[in-house]
Amino acid sequence: MSISSGETVIIGAGSTGTSIAYSMIRSGMKVNLVDMNGVASGNTGKSSGLVRSHYSNETVARMAKFSHEVLSNFSEIGYSGYTKTGMVYAFPEADIQSEKMNVEMLKRIGVEIGEIGSDRLKSFYDPINMENFDYITFEPESGYADPVATSNSFASRAGELGATININKKAKKIKKDESGTRVYFSDGTERVYDRVVMATNIWTNKLLRDSGVDESDLLPINASRHNVIYLRRPHLYAGPKPVLWDMAQLSYYKMEGDTITAVGSLDPELDKIQTDSEEEIFDEASEEFMEKYLGNISRRLPYMENAEYISTVSGRYDMTPDGEPIIDELFHLGLGDVYVCAGLSGHGFKLSPAIGNIVSDMIQGKKSRDCMFDWEIFNRKRFRDGRLIGRNHKDIGTLY
Repeated sequence: MSISSGETVIIGAGSTGTSIAYSMIRSGMKVNLVDMNGVASGNTGKSSGLVRSHYSNETVARMAKFSHEVLSNFSEIGYSGYTKTGMVYAFPEADIQSEKMNVEMLKRIGVEIGEIGSDRLKSFYDPINMENFDYITFEPESGYADPVATSNSFASRAGELGATININKKAKKIKKDESGTRVYFSDGTERVYDRVVMATNIWTNKLLRDSGVDESDLLPINASRHNVIYLRRPHLYAGPKPVLWDMAQLSYYKMEGDTITAVGSLDPELDKIQTDSEEEIFDEASEEFMEKYLGNISRRLPYMENAEYISTVSGRYDMTPDGEPIIDELFHLGLGDVYVCAGLSGHGFKLSPAIGNIVSDMIQGKKSRDCMFDWEIFNRKRFRDGRLIGRNHKDIGTLY
């Protein structure tokens, strides 16, 4: 009979798993962080790294605000690469009321945000086509960071504080027995832990299935492909600029450094297109995607039609039906002392410090009402009970 190590094993060393490891080790727990490849080797490495507090659910906005504060003041942990640029959110007429409600909520919880006019917008981007920009808000303290550097910093600092880190170690299945919670690895080894945390992104259901969970009990998480096009922008648009969220065209334009622009989609219909989580993904976009989103940015910023194409990065979101995470224990699946933190739906990196805090508190047996964040809303039962997480903006992908 194996004897429990007294450790918690965290499976998955992306931004979520590494943040959880760091938060747990700081709370005095024994931690083993494992990953089938390496730190930030999965979808974290494909993230565009945007960091903002602008969300339209209050709990998530509070998490984003906390995470922004951590990522922008990261020197005690390591290097996050945080760069403050500000973000502009431009809405068509149909979204004016929902964004006004959202701004009120964000201001109430302490986020610096407000309406700006066309002159201020033109001071950032000139020339710009302002068609369907009927209400414009600006969050000046937001920006972007480096997800790979951040994850490695979380992992490195956790290791310095006593965590054990094993890369190239793939968890094959999890079983509960009289010894504790046993994890079987692909190298033929197995080990009993006090607790298991699955920070396993799009691979969550495969691990559950391989652990004997019935198909009908798998979590409502699907892999959704998302592409980001990288361009070198013309001299006319050179220099530091805010990220621009173009809600009328369901696109965003991340102005990175002095010359790079990343173009991505905000179309919630793309979130619904399921892909095989086990299928290899290549960094390429369809001709239709390229034509659509290069057309969108060129219509909005006319001289971007002269931008130089650099590359495309393709990753996958672990989507849930309401676009919000599942953070819960899996006792109901016969996996006592197993916790899941997945279904992050494109928010994982920018919420990772808060998620680490939540999972650490949860494992220590604290009640959400006594903690910084009400994590109860992220329970897996909400899908069965029809209590999906609500928000002010409903039809703009990743702005949830």
